Amino acid sequence: MLGYISSTRKKSCKQCVKAKRRCDLGYPCCKRCFSKSLDCAYPNASVREAEVVIRQRTPDLAPLDHAGDNELVGVQPVGCEFDPATLHVSTSDSNSSSSPESWNDIVGDKENGENGWTRQAQYWKRSQEPAVSRQMMPKIWAPSWLSEEQVLFMVSKVRGFVPTLAFSGANVFIHTALYKSHQPTAFQDSISLSALYLAKTKQNAPILIRSIDEKINGLVASSNGWSLQEHLAAVQALIVYQIIRLFDGDLGQAGAAARHNRLLELWAAHLWKRSFAEPVAFSKAWDAWVFYESLRRTVLMSVFMRGCWSALIQDGLCDQVPVLARLPLSKGDGYWNIGEDEFERRVAGVDGRDQLIAYGDFSLSWKLGDDVGALSEFQRLLLAGCKGHMDPRLFLDGM
Repeated sequence: MLGYISSTRKKSCKQCVKAKRRCDLGYPCCKRCFSKSLDCAYPNASVREAEVVIRQRTPDLAPLDHAGDNELVGVQPVGCEFDPATLHVSTSDSNSSSSPESWNDIVGDKENGENGWTRQAQYWKRSQEPAVSRQMMPKIWAPSWLSEEQVLFMVSKVRGFVPTLAFSGANVFIHTALYKSHQPTAFQDSISLSALYLAKTKQNAPILIRSIDEKINGLVASSNGWSLQEHLAAVQALIVYQIIRLFDGDLGQAGAAARHNRLLELWAAHLWKRSFAEPVAFSKAWDAWVFYESLRRTVLMSVFMRGCWSALIQDGLCDQVPVLARLPLSKGDGYWNIGEDEFERRVAGVDGRDQLIAYGDFSLSWKLGDDVGALSEFQRLLLAGCKGHMDPRLFLDGM
């Protein structure tokens, strides 16, 4: 579901009418039918209805089946009018999903390996209910099951975001020009703690852990007054803190960090909503693109990182696929590593709406035999997760 609605179709689909449920009029099928794998059909629909307009409400990034996360989120940022459905989420399970249907307690056992990665993976695993058969999983989740090589490649690349940020002040979801005129405190703190993490020892590890906890508590306490820019910086900082704690077994913080995945999920969902409800005006097209592309990548990586964690502790099951598939990213990735002058030359006369593609469509565009060397680091990471099973070059050449 890529967030489109027919401009000529105003009536609810037949399935929602039959169930007496509200229909969001999604095209080609509504969100309810999509999540339940129902045959979505609209009255008086014609196969010639090809003209579509962008839906005026944003995709929900949080599940719709639980309530009671307000204490975890902290206070709601000012100026936000969110769909209350995005707040109906659960805090009872650290392995919860952002998909329309929650798939908790799905995990398998794996034999202990001899390499360090496998030993750490055993630490990250949690005792769960018996695994659900793969044949029982809905088809819309494909590809959901990742190989061990795919998972280790993805985790390695995600962990690499931290040293990259410490050394350069940027990474694949924080553009080098994003904070050139003003640096939010959350951004500065995340760089400082990333640098401390690179110098981690047994002696200073407790300082690192306590500092991260205090920074997260500070973000929660200040969330009521966030501007959109500060909200973005806070989500970026939380992603960094989660990467440090989730994927380093030596710190012993994976359990506490896993509980904060719900906080990250909600903050990212709120950020996504605010980006539509409270657009920021920029004097230059370059500044606008840098901000909104960083925001898109931040939301995407917040889900992708949680998907990596899910796959790591659930024998390769990535429970974030339904959300990831409908998130947008820029086509081609050609603007991220260029300067302002080159950007202005390239985008002259270009319709910005034609420059975005859903992650799901981006993955479908990859064909076996395509040139892996032409991919950026960001594109390769995204494709390794969803196409690595059919094209191992995406992760084997980079391990």
